[in-house]
Amino acid sequence: MKKLALMALVATMSVQALATKVGVVNTQELFYKYSKTKAMDENIRKQTSALDNTLKQKQVELQKMELELKAKGAKVTDKEKKAFEDKIKLLEKFVKDSQIKLNKERAARMAEIEKVMQNAIDKVAKSEKADYVLEAGAVKFGGVDITSKVLAEMEKSK
Repeated sequence: MKKLALMALVATMSVQALATKVGVVNTQELFYKYSKTKAMDENIRKQTSALDNTLKQKQVELQKMELELKAKGAKVTDKEKKAFEDKIKLLEKFVKDSQIKLNKERAARMAEIEKVMQNAIDKVAKSEKADYVLEAGAVKFGGVDITSKVLAEMEKSK
């Protein structure tokens, strides 16, 4: 009797294992093909370019100030030296603050994209009745590739 119950349990587990459906998704492909990623990259590129232009202008101002100070030679006052050093410190702070701001903005936008991606994966997995969804690189064989369906879902979510 115990053998029969054990065999029934094993058979049930085997049937459940066969009924498992695994979805496979390539998240890197999703990220790079998603239109909002391209828009984010373009926006960050524009901001970086604008910051570069501002930085160049500030560097030119500093160079002019440095030339003026060198031209005065020994007649340079301590006040003028301090003003020059203060401008250098302000420029360094500007660069640091700008980098932090850009990094925060990029991280926030990437988090938004990742949220959209996760919601799309969940929705497609449910519609495809997938029991599990794995990263494409983790699966050597088998599974149903749902990457294109997830991308389409992500684009719809705009």
